[in-house]
Amino acid sequence: MRKLLVCIDASNYAKSVTDCAVWAADRLDASVEVLHVIQRNDAVAARHDLSGTVGLDARSSLLEELVAIDEAEAKLARERGRVMLAAAEERLQSGGVAEIITTHRHGGIVETVIEREEDADVVVIGKRGASSAFAKEHLGSKVERVVRESIRPVLVASEHFKKPERVMVAFDGGPSSRKAMEFVTASPLFKGLEIHVVMSGASSSTRQKHMDWATGQLPQAIVEHVGGAPEEALPAYVEAKGIGLLVMGAYGHSPLRRLIVGSITTQMMQNCHVPILLFR
Repeated sequence: MRKLLVCIDASNYAKSVTDCAVWAADRLDASVEVLHVIQRNDAVAARHDLSGTVGLDARSSLLEELVAIDEAEAKLARERGRVMLAAAEERLQSGGVAEIITTHRHGGIVETVIEREEDADVVVIGKRGASSAFAKEHLGSKVERVVRESIRPVLVASEHFKKPERVMVAFDGGPSSRKAMEFVTASPLFKGLEIHVVMSGASSSTRQKHMDWATGQLPQAIVEHVGGAPEEALPAYVEAKGIGLLVMGAYGHSPLRRLIVGSITTQMMQNCHVPILLFR
């Protein structure tokens, strides 16, 4: 049986992530593992300990108070996570998902996702994390790291979920985009949906060969070649054609090139307001 690993937190994306999982689980006949991770206190937070600035007499009592505060916050975080997992489980059940397990962990989000994804077919995660309200077009750093390091397809949920009727495969002929095409061809996730295969940029004989290969994979698909840079032309196509789900390869360029010109994958996730299924 197929399995989805569904990652939730306290952000505005939790409902959308869960609804996305309901849709995918139904089409894939998959079970769902819902994961919530309580993060470790990081080094920056630790530096805010001001106990060294007070007198020796007061330091002992202050440290005791800080320990008590930490324990209370940890207990609150555990309870908040328990409530979130229970709410997600109830939402999944009401959506018709029969097999659900919940996992509550302490640690690093990325490391835990990589550990738990081993027996999963798809990872589902929100586009931004718990601080999303402060940066509307910012991509959560943890989300980007999960996509970069995951060996599974990662379905990145947008803020609001609507069942897609049209799917666009952003195709450039590279290995990850071919992997995405093969998944679309074989997976019941896309059965009965209108598929658009779109390549951007200037025309060339090499690009045409790539598009011919894509047409051979999905003869029923609508195949388009649009001009312009992909980070601009492809989101415009998504908007114009009412695309409900974008499928594409992820982070195909070298670290040096990403440092110099940025990542098209990250820009696409920032510019497109629909769920995106990414393949490494």
